[in-house]
Amino acid sequence: MEDFADQIAQLCLEKYNKLSKNGKPLEKEWTVLSGIILKKKDSSLNLVALATGTKCLGKSDLLNTKIYEQGCRLNDSHAEVLVRRAFLRYLYEQIDFLLSDFKSDIFTIDDKKKIKLHDGISFHLFTSQTPCGDCSIFLKKEFYEDDIPPTKIRKCDYNNGMEIVESNNNRKEKRLIKDIYRTGAKCVKSEKYQDPHLPGINYHVVGPLRTKPGRGNPTLSLSCSDKIAKWNLLGVQGSLLSILIPPIKIETIIVGGNCPFSLEAMERGLYKRFNEKTCELKIIQSKFSFNQQKNSERKHPCPSSIIWCAVAVEGRKQGATKKKKGSNLLITRRALFETFLQTCDKYQHSDCNIRHPKRITYLDCKMWSKNYQSLWNTLKSDSFHTWPSKPIHLQTFVL
Repeated sequence: MEDFADQIAQLCLEKYNKLSKNGKPLEKEWTVLSGIILKKKDSSLNLVALATGTKCLGKSDLLNTKIYEQGCRLNDSHAEVLVRRAFLRYLYEQIDFLLSDFKSDIFTIDDKKKIKLHDGISFHLFTSQTPCGDCSIFLKKEFYEDDIPPTKIRKCDYNNGMEIVESNNNRKEKRLIKDIYRTGAKCVKSEKYQDPHLPGINYHVVGPLRTKPGRGNPTLSLSCSDKIAKWNLLGVQGSLLSILIPPIKIETIIVGGNCPFSLEAMERGLYKRFNEKTCELKIIQSKFSFNQQKNSERKHPCPSSIIWCAVAVEGRKQGATKKKKGSNLLITRRALFETFLQTCDKYQHSDCNIRHPKRITYLDCKMWSKNYQSLWNTLKSDSFHTWPSKPIHLQTFVL
């Protein structure tokens, strides 16, 4: 499996290196890289979506609808979330191929005129670092280090994470206190357990849902650990595409090398802290690392994102800068909603029942996906977590 993980990582890293410099980090900036790979029945691997990103809208920005048309802003621009949205574009194009009598790499139509996946294919997610949130909380390795006797003995210096004690040979020994890796993701306020923020291993509590890291303006978007866990149960296709296609599950999560990683924390964060109906995942760390990840030299998050997917337009219009507003993006709620309705107009059969009024809202359309909504409600009711919802008015727009 390690060789497989390295193949996946290499595909993502090689594609990223071939992209232009637009949107990539500057010398002292860092970013996160994520990709989704299709594995076919013949074991060939194809990269179908790629994205970078570290940013997320704060609550006040999210609720400001005066500047942007509803559904045109990306609430969450973390790489794992953007690559899923790029993957949705890929899925829509594959459906369009099928309905236009072209060959699809992943879909076919069965005898009941329903779309289904080809046999023997699977999808795999790469991320260059451990997802933010619960997956990022785990014990650091302990080590001991001799030091010159200090001029003043301090019982404990939690700021430096060091404890100074006197050894038997009259030398002073500097010992590292047990500590954990920390995440900037904050516990959802409605969760029963909250971070105590005590020194060392007692800084965090594990298990609760968390919102994305951020300074100042708090965000409403859940951490990547929570979102990937949700995809693991419901599928990455989301509620709209669930009306047209069967659930699509990620089979393997590959984490890039040279970053803090704990298999135990990943398993806990992605499925073990939820109910027994949540599917297990294969989780592997690759030895290949992303050169532009966070380190001692790259301390500032890159403000830009790159979004690419394997569609006919080759992702050329999928990107945003300060000069290109969110309405140009092909992965916003509004753009994907429009694509969904156009796809529905091409695909009609008695079991689907997707003839829609011209003024249907985005939220009403999501509610059509009864199986998806039922499974989502089961997850929310069976778990010990309080899943938050974004303001309803952000989803009640029409085209």
